[in-house]
Amino acid sequence: MQRINQSQLEGRPRPSERVIQFGEGNFLRAFMDWKIDRMNEATGSDFGIVVVRPIDGGIPHSLNDSDGVYTVLSRGVGSDGKAVSESRAIAAVRREMSAVADWNDVLALAHNPDISVVISNTTEAGITYSPDCQRDDAPPATFPAKVTRLLMERFESLGGSEAPGFQFLPCELIDHNADELKRCVLAYADQWQLGADFIDWVHNANAFYNTLVDRIVPGFPRDEINEIEQSLGYHDPLLVTAELFHFLVIEQREGQPDLKIPIAEADEGTIIVPNADGYKERKVAILNGAHTGLCPLALLGNSLAVRETMQSAPAKAFLRAMLEREILPYLSLPREELEAFSAEVLRRFENPFILHRWHDISLNGIAKFHTRNLPRFKACWQATGAPSRLMSLSLAAWLVFYQGDFAGSETLPPRDDLEVIDHFDVFKQIGEQDGRKAMIRAYLTEESFWGESLASDDLVAMVTEAHAFLTNHPFTLDRLDAWSTSNPSA
Repeated sequence: MQRINQSQLEGRPRPSERVIQFGEGNFLRAFMDWKIDRMNEATGSDFGIVVVRPIDGGIPHSLNDSDGVYTVLSRGVGSDGKAVSESRAIAAVRREMSAVADWNDVLALAHNPDISVVISNTTEAGITYSPDCQRDDAPPATFPAKVTRLLMERFESLGGSEAPGFQFLPCELIDHNADELKRCVLAYADQWQLGADFIDWVHNANAFYNTLVDRIVPGFPRDEINEIEQSLGYHDPLLVTAELFHFLVIEQREGQPDLKIPIAEADEGTIIVPNADGYKERKVAILNGAHTGLCPLALLGNSLAVRETMQSAPAKAFLRAMLEREILPYLSLPREELEAFSAEVLRRFENPFILHRWHDISLNGIAKFHTRNLPRFKACWQATGAPSRLMSLSLAAWLVFYQGDFAGSETLPPRDDLEVIDHFDVFKQIGEQDGRKAMIRAYLTEESFWGESLASDDLVAMVTEAHAFLTNHPFTLDRLDAWSTSNPSA
C-alpha cells in the first residue's frame, strides 16, 4: 500500500511558509495544524507550517517522508447521539526540521519576513528558564532559550528595531502560557546582555497571546490501523485520531495587535477574548472536575474506563447532578454557556472511539481534587451552609482508593508520590487506633493536601457517613442513587 503523500490532497493548494511550530507531537498535529488547514480552505488564507522538533526523539517517523501530509481522523458522538468519523488529509504542513540537527536552518527561518506566527506545545515542563543556557549554544536546551535566539536572529537580520516581530501562540497546558514564555525570554535577554534596544523590540514588535486548548487526542490507533488504512486506501504511519470536540481560546488583551492569522474567522471552535480566565475556570471545573469527582467512585465500582462508566444510569445521573448542583452555579460564565459545555462534556465522556482509563486519570488524584474541585466545593458550602453532598462522597472515595480498601485494589494501586501515599498509611493507623471519625478528621486536616484544614464538624460528619456508605457493604455504581436520597446509608 502506498504511503500518503500530496497526491491525497486532490488538488488542494500547498500554502506558503508563514508559521513556525515547535513540536511535532500528536496534539499540535490534530489541533492547531488541523485548524490552520481548515482555515486555509475556508477563508482562502495562505499559512503553511514549518515543524521544528525541539529535542531529539519524539515520533519515529518524519513528516518529510510524506511531503508533510498526514491524516487526522476525528471521531465521536454527534449531537444526534450517532457515531461520527471524519478523516482529513492535512495540507498545511510544508516540511519538518530538527532543532538539534538543523539548528542553523531553524535560525534561517527568522530571516523570512513572511513568517509571522510561532506556535508551540513543548509539554507543561517546556516553558522554563535555566541559567545554564547560553546564547551560542547550538541549540540552547530550553524552548524559551531557543525562542530568544530565534528573536535575536530576526532582530539582527531584518533591521534591528525596525524588524517585523512574531506573534506567539503557545499551547502548553500551564496558566498564562504566553506570559510565562515572554518572562523567560526577557530573563535570557537580560542574562545574555542583549541590550535595551532588543528588549524594547521584544516588547513593542512582538506579541505573546495566552491560550487555552481543549481536545482529546488519543494519537495513533495501533489496534485499528489496518482496518482504517484499508478504508482510506493508503498507508499513514503519522495518522492521528482525535475526538470531534475542539476548542481554542486566544486571549487578546487591551493594547495587543489583532492576530495576523485568521484562525477564528470560520471556526466556531476558536474564539478571541480579552480575558480567558472564565474559560479556563470552566474547563478545569466542568471537564477536569467531572473526571476527578467521578474517578475514585468508578474505580471502587470496578468500572475501568470512562465510556464504560457512562453506560451506568446511576453514575451518569450522579455526574449530571454534581455538575448541575455543585459546580455550575459557582462559575463566572453565563449559565447558558456553562450548561451547553456541560452537555458537551457528557457526550465526550460517552465517545465510543476513546478508551480513557480511570486508573490513568487517578494519577495525583488528591492534588487534582485540590485544584479542580475544591474551589467549587468551598463555594457551594459557603452558599448553602452545608458541605456538598456529592463531592463529599468523592472525597471519601479518594480516601478509600488510596488506602486500597475495596475489591480489586491489588491491581489498581494509587498513583502518586510516595510522600502522599505514606500519609494514607498514617491515616489508616489512626483509624485502627481511634476509629473512623478520627481517621476522617486527620485526612481533612492535612494541609499539604488541601492548603488548609477542612476538618469542620459538619464536613467530618458528612465524609465519615460517606466512608461508611462506601465500605460497610460492597460498593457498586448502582448504589450511587442511594447516596442522593434522604436515606443515604441504605
